[in-house]
Amino acid sequence: MARNRNSVNPVRAATMRKWYARVWWIGVHAYGYVVLGVKGALSPKALPITQFVLYLVIAVATIGCYIVLQCLSPGQLEKRPLLAPVEATTPTSLGIPCQASVEDADDTELLADGTENEHLRNSADLHFCNECHIFQPLRTKHCKDCARCTRQYDHHCDCVGTCVGENNRRLFVLYLFLQILEGAVMIQVTSSAFAEGDDINDWFKINALYIVLWFMLMCMLLIVFPLFCYQAYLVSTNQTSWEHARRSSITYLQNLPDKHSPFDRGILQNWWVFISNGDGNKWVHQSVAKPMTSHRDEDASTLV
Repeated sequence: MARNRNSVNPVRAATMRKWYARVWWIGVHAYGYVVLGVKGALSPKALPITQFVLYLVIAVATIGCYIVLQCLSPGQLEKRPLLAPVEATTPTSLGIPCQASVEDADDTELLADGTENEHLRNSADLHFCNECHIFQPLRTKHCKDCARCTRQYDHHCDCVGTCVGENNRRLFVLYLFLQILEGAVMIQVTSSAFAEGDDINDWFKINALYIVLWFMLMCMLLIVFPLFCYQAYLVSTNQTSWEHARRSSITYLQNLPDKHSPFDRGILQNWWVFISNGDGNKWVHQSVAKPMTSHRDEDASTLV
């Protein structure tokens, strides 16, 4: 019965999965700090004071970053209520070459805004979301787990418990970097805390808690480090993981003549735009024109 309910309600299933992931992720960290703290391996007595303070700063920064990620919107768009019927306009009927057509263009949608007809005429290449009832700006995707459209959608992270998008991606990459530092620090402290035993059985009994922690930390690093490297590559080329993985099925990418991102300005400028929160959605592809989008994108889709 539970499986049937989850299949019918993906948002509920995603919420449960999010809490399971949170409990596991927080549990790993809590176990590590409790074991190292109670055993005295992570204390001013066992470590030089400067080293202890540095480790403490990294731990506090990681925890703070994780908490902020829970509270910060990834760049979700406000849903529109359904009030008045408006018939969607297709690019063909407007005499526009169809580089990227609106999905489900034959459907009749109900939109609250009476001025949406004008928006439709200016939005031939934008994908219409049948769940949020809005035209999605470039690089926007509807997340089934969150039941919302997110600007510059990257992916839905269960461990963080939210989507990674335009507003929180910088913080997410910083969090991954802090997690790598924290994991390396805890592995170093754990390795130093191993005690000698009379024989192998005695050694396992003495260091059982440290052995479990060491393997848990290694598993965590094996998850976080490749993900950080992947995100660094995506930032360097101004892509999202969704665009990189689903390029052939994304309307504004599938017909490009090369594999480069149309938003790629070069490594240094991409990183500068990313760090300074600049306009990462600027179309810079030279050989293909930007898909037609409405000049009212920002007005039609409100961030929440």
